[in-house]
Amino acid sequence: MDSDSIAWDPGERLEKDTMIPPAPLPASLQEVHTRPEKMEDCDAPSADPEKEEHSSHFSNPFPKRHNTIPSEPSSKYTSPRLPPPLSFDPWTKKASIAIAILGIFFFDLILPCLIYYLLETLTDLDEADVLGIACASLGLGELLELPLRGYHLVRNRESYAPLGQTAKWGFDFFFWWYALATIVGIVPYVMATDLDYAIGWLFLMSPGLIVGFAVLTAGVSAIPFRLPVRVSSDAKGERCKPFVYYVIEDFIAVDAHQKRSFREELRVRYTSSRGFRGMIWEVNMWWTIGGVLFIGGLAGITWGVSFPVAYGVSLGWLFVWMGIWSWVTLWWVKRSLRMEREWFLQSAASAEGISGQPSMMV
Repeated sequence: MDSDSIAWDPGERLEKDTMIPPAPLPASLQEVHTRPEKMEDCDAPSADPEKEEHSSHFSNPFPKRHNTIPSEPSSKYTSPRLPPPLSFDPWTKKASIAIAILGIFFFDLILPCLIYYLLETLTDLDEADVLGIACASLGLGELLELPLRGYHLVRNRESYAPLGQTAKWGFDFFFWWYALATIVGIVPYVMATDLDYAIGWLFLMSPGLIVGFAVLTAGVSAIPFRLPVRVSSDAKGERCKPFVYYVIEDFIAVDAHQKRSFREELRVRYTSSRGFRGMIWEVNMWWTIGGVLFIGGLAGITWGVSFPVAYGVSLGWLFVWMGIWSWVTLWWVKRSLRMEREWFLQSAASAEGISGQPSMMV
């Protein structure tokens, strides 16, 4: 596979922009690439390229997590044949991921359905009161997460804050977006249940408004315009990256406790790898298109069936949609990372065949 296998590079304009050249590799990585023979603090690379390609570091699409979280990108990146690694390995967080998924499933689907259908069947409460009680559990876990993120970003600013952010109250992009999305979700629920009568269609379409807000953000971010303000680790004036990039950076750095080191590693990977930039853009557009389809399906449920049926079906549709799109995303990421690694290997091999010396392809 050659470089033509990646049809379009969303970061191409970033590299060609004379005002903002590609970010150089940090000193810890630059030294490794320029002087690979001096590796006192890291493991020696395999002499066999085939063994190197199939090393345990890349036994799955996500590199193994380092034993310690460094303050700078890991110095274990010893091979110019491979893309800069990311130290976070989601497979080490299986228990946390499972607990989070079960919590969302319980508070956003099972509990609201149990409350609504039991109260509707066993009590004489009017529909507005029933919906007001039922929606109290919706988003409970998400509401608790926001102040916790804020605490980490303020109390441990040196460890969790975006790169270049020095202000005490300088939250990252995902914090501000999360806060706005919470408002977008809560206001319709309150309006739909706070009157003398329930506004059924507004209640059912409230998740669609949140998804619509995400679709709008992702769609706008696909255009690499110059940022008018700082966005996470990107300073004012830099080219906007896809929404998915900022979500990955901020969520893993803060919520997964990988701190600033992950922000640095992700920035190096994004700047150095054309395939990685392409994958981020494609995943961003996949969820943008998926959000539009979700809103369309939700509208059909809202106005296509009676409210008691639509209540449960609409909540179930949210989880079905998220499950399908997440599964395809996981498959797509694995495939793209494999193609990226193969491109690095073959490009390095081609360069060595021409020059007779090891070469770093970025």
